Amino acid sequence: MKRLAIALFSVYCSLSLASEEPDFEDFLALTQSALEETGSASHLGERTELIRFAPAGWEVLISAAWDGERWRMVALRVHHPERTETEPGAWAERYRALWTELDPDRIAEINPPELFEVPPPRFLPALPEELRSRQFDIDQFWYQAHWINVGGFDEDAQWALRSFELVAKPPTDQ
Repeated sequence: MKRLAIALFSVYCSLSLASEEPDFEDFLALTQSALEETGSASHLGERTELIRFAPAGWEVLISAAWDGERWRMVALRVHHPERTETEPGAWAERYRALWTELDPDRIAEINPPELFEVPPPRFLPALPEELRSRQFDIDQFWYQAHWINVGGFDEDAQWALRSFELVAKPPTDQ
């Protein structure tokens, strides 16, 4: 009986969350337009944080630094408030460290990050409402994605994205 209740709840969650899956092309356009609309800064190294909301309810936090000519995205946090109640955790720690370590004269060395949909986990076993995450580095950025299983057990798992985060790694002489 308990397993049936979990399965029915999972189907309900699956139906309610499926229509809210993120569109990464929309996020890319949203971040680009937000940075373009910001205008110029008054000094090298100035920072800005912009919050935008996608039509499906996704909250997009864009952090950028002024390189003397344009805004460079240095961090991004995309999450759906209905899917996650947790604090940003590792992202917040890396974000604070970025602002401590980032030399304003080196902001221009930060290339734009890749913004793409990270494939959900596939390994078994998988349980309804199970949370999983993946962290990795690509070029100058650290990435993290979180999912929740809104489907069933094992092969019937349906992974819904909860958050997608990235933070630049400060340029260093290596």
